[in-house]
Amino acid sequence: MDLQRFRLMKRLCQQHRSLSSILPSVLGSSRRGSFRRMSSPEAKDPFCQAKLAIDELIRRYNSQLSMCESVRRWRTLPTAPRRDPGDVQFTLMCYNILAQDLLEMHGDLYDRHDSVALSWPHRYDRLMAEINLVRPDILCLQELQDDHREQFSNGLANFNYGVLYKKRTGDKPDGCAIFFRRDLFELVDYQDVEYYQPSVKLLDRENVALIAKLQVKGNPTQRLVVATTHLLYNPRRQDVRLAQVQVLLAELDRLAFSGRFANGTPKYTPSIVCGDFNLQPYSAPYMLMTTGYLQYDTLSAKTLEPHGPGSPLGRVLLPPSLGITDDCRHENLTDRANQDDIRATRLYNSQCRQPRPPQTGEPTEPFCQGTLRHHLKYASAYRHNIGEGNQEASTFQRDWITVDYLFYSKHQHTGGKAFTESDLKLVSVYGLPTVRQAREIYAIPNMYFGSDHFALAGRFLLKPAGTATAAAAKPTSEESKL
Repeated sequence: MDLQRFRLMKRLCQQHRSLSSILPSVLGSSRRGSFRRMSSPEAKDPFCQAKLAIDELIRRYNSQLSMCESVRRWRTLPTAPRRDPGDVQFTLMCYNILAQDLLEMHGDLYDRHDSVALSWPHRYDRLMAEINLVRPDILCLQELQDDHREQFSNGLANFNYGVLYKKRTGDKPDGCAIFFRRDLFELVDYQDVEYYQPSVKLLDRENVALIAKLQVKGNPTQRLVVATTHLLYNPRRQDVRLAQVQVLLAELDRLAFSGRFANGTPKYTPSIVCGDFNLQPYSAPYMLMTTGYLQYDTLSAKTLEPHGPGSPLGRVLLPPSLGITDDCRHENLTDRANQDDIRATRLYNSQCRQPRPPQTGEPTEPFCQGTLRHHLKYASAYRHNIGEGNQEASTFQRDWITVDYLFYSKHQHTGGKAFTESDLKLVSVYGLPTVRQAREIYAIPNMYFGSDHFALAGRFLLKPAGTATAAAAKPTSEESKL
């Protein structure tokens, strides 16, 4: 018996008082055709059944391990820059780890899974194994359960992480976290973002985001803004996700602002935005993130499809009382006189601010143009490869799809139609399986993968401020509208 098999059997025996306790889930899957029916006389013996069940779990584990070894590898970009003196290389990992309370609350979603793979001790072990494999300098988590924070911090003690955490509002058990290596980065500023805003129709959900401004230890001119978020799940409410993205972009605009070019165009600290966005590539919120422009007034309400059912969304997305313009900026910060003053925002936060007064009067031009735009030039670290079987998959929602993203500021807008490269360079990405490959591993979480999402990760170079290539990037048609 090889070492992997021995360790897996030992874990199964430790987690169950008897081998027969795992039979209902594993043997039950034979009725769903996952492996052959056991009709021989020997198979009726409980010990024989238990052995066959263990053999099936190990077969699945070996298949999952094989997929990980062949697919979950670092892939260097053909355009990856070389590392120059003064560059800082770092790895960022983004992972929706599936809160155990949510798993148990929605157990019907996991009735195809092996029950042993759903236990928290097993899942925690697998989550920690993957984090230790990637060894991120910055770790962004979604669905980190509030009462598991200490366990994670202790388990990752060797990384010497500083930790920021924001629990979802209301009675939700989980939230978002940013872990950063304190021997590499220092925390300059941070902001938690609550998407729940009283009396705002599209912002009545209890999702959150967390934004951290970091600087390289020993070089305060090299700075990086990192944000992680978990948007609303409801597949039918793309309009809510769009509103949440607009709020997130306004807060990123506030924290990443670093001055102005001679022509008055805002400068921004390089930034990375990652998380579970619960939307697919090239949907309306995705296009806003990656092109900087979206005309939404003619899109169908709720689904945001060009020719979807129902009436159009209309020209007003967020009410003026929120103080966030169609340029995804805080109205009180357009002149940047109070760029570091949190009081310049009108966003409600349950920790420090009171609800805003109700809006009176008709919306004015900065809030009712029917379009959204922003100057934070984001690109997706992953290619997506849209097409049957070839699209990358990050989770399963009726089918294998992408809903998790790692966006980074690839370019800097310098005014008009001009762009330069950012000081932040993507070097390599941690491979995701295709839809076809994901279908071969049965389901997640499983004996190898500890969550119902696959982790994303990227390796980056952060160059000294102002040393990036100044060659203008060709704007897209959407970028030309900025």
